[in-house]
Amino acid sequence: MSDNPSEWAKPTPLGYGSASEAAHFVAAPLLAGACIATVGVLGSDGDKFRWPGPAMLLLTLAFVVLIASVQYGFHARRHFYSPADVDDWYPPGARRPAEETLRSAQRRDLAEWRRMSRRGSTAYNMGIVLLGAGVTLVLAPPEAASPGHAACRWAAVTVTAVGSLAELEWILRQERVRRALAHMARRANAGGNPGD
Repeated sequence: MSDNPSEWAKPTPLGYGSASEAAHFVAAPLLAGACIATVGVLGSDGDKFRWPGPAMLLLTLAFVVLIASVQYGFHARRHFYSPADVDDWYPPGARRPAEETLRSAQRRDLAEWRRMSRRGSTAYNMGIVLLGAGVTLVLAPPEAASPGHAACRWAAVTVTAVGSLAELEWILRQERVRRALAHMARRANAGGNPGD
């Protein structure tokens, strides 16, 4: 986001707003529904699974944080608008607040959108990891499974466990990069050398 008060603020990267909405309003509700449906299956047929209780717990936690993602996304969305939206609401040449006032409000709102959206993204990402962990437990074969059936299910457990760990590693790496960039930006804004 530019710190020049004479410019409109914009998300970085520019497509982040659309990506955020897809995650919060499409993917998260669908995945939350899958969590609850799977919890229902585990509750009614728990004897067919090796670890139904822990799987239900992880899937319930995934449901809660995925719904939190939807809520954060909803509350963030009211702060996300463009200069074109401002022109629709206050057409140039019509009676409207001063440009500096409009740009200042938009900059504050974009900062709030970014804060709330980041929380929603964190909830979404953690929901994905918890969902993967819950599915990993669901896939573990029951103790009475035949050797061939058990081998296939343990292979599926391995795939989902590796995928969930990879997602967790991705989340942690992205957070480190975000923090490093924020630190560099703060140093640059304070007049320091960002390369120090």
